[in-house]
Amino acid sequence: MSATFTVNGVVNTASANMSSQTLTPSTSITWDLSQGQISTITLTMNSTITAVNNMKIGTYILHVYQDSTGSRTLTWPSSIFKWTASVTPPLTSAAGSHDVYTFVSDGSKMYGSFIPDVR
Repeated sequence: MSATFTVNGVVNTASANMSSQTLTPSTSITWDLSQGQISTITLTMNSTITAVNNMKIGTYILHVYQDSTGSRTLTWPSSIFKWTASVTPPLTSAAGSHDVYTFVSDGSKMYGSFIPDVR
């Protein structure tokens, strides 16, 4: 089902809640953006985000946590994810660490920035 919602005037989203989701760790992760613009994953193995489904123009946030072992990796395919100067930011490897990745999407690519090692 598809619907169009048009607003004329000012919209205040300060009191709105965004849908969120928890991604399941796997060696191959599909991120379904229709399940929420804010996502969380705790890495329990080396993983790759192999697909991003239902991408629309918008802003998306991914919280990435290391498990109690740490040193897990997360690979971002360059066909989908674009970074400043084409340099993928490093993932904090310490056990229990938390990195925040923010993406602005044009509907076909995800343009990323990140906040490392949030404490």
